[in-house]
Amino acid sequence: MSCPEELRSLEAFWHLKRGDRALPSRCDFTPMDLRPWLGNIGVITVEHGDGETRFRVVLSGTRLDDYRGHSITGLYIDEVPHNVCGTATYFKACVEQRMPTYFLHDNSPNSAIYTEMGKLLLPLSEDGVTVDRILVAIYPLSTSQREAA
Repeated sequence: MSCPEELRSLEAFWHLKRGDRALPSRCDFTPMDLRPWLGNIGVITVEHGDGETRFRVVLSGTRLDDYRGHSITGLYIDEVPHNVCGTATYFKACVEQRMPTYFLHDNSPNSAIYTEMGKLLLPLSEDGVTVDRILVAIYPLSTSQREAA
């Protein structure tokens, strides 16, 4: 599977910040650290409760909003229109496996500009064990990346 360089470099940075711990925390990443990716990242809170896990968008980068044509900040991913909630499987896998998760997503219902997007989910944890946030990065695939996919 082809992956945008920006996602590979962000995942490498996540591993660097993690060090020898199982998971890094949100406070390990300053806005200055994330500057190369800022417009293309979002932060999702993971809400564990009553046997159900929900994912709420607390930050959506400006480019992410541009790709969609609107902001989804404050929404749960199951409330996002155009079947973005179909990506919940990947968010759940990221939480359960406590590892970076990469996938391709057809964004055409959300945007006429970009159809296939590379998405990277990076788990974060305040206690080092329970995933309580997910750092999300999304980049459109180049023509050659789409052909390789």
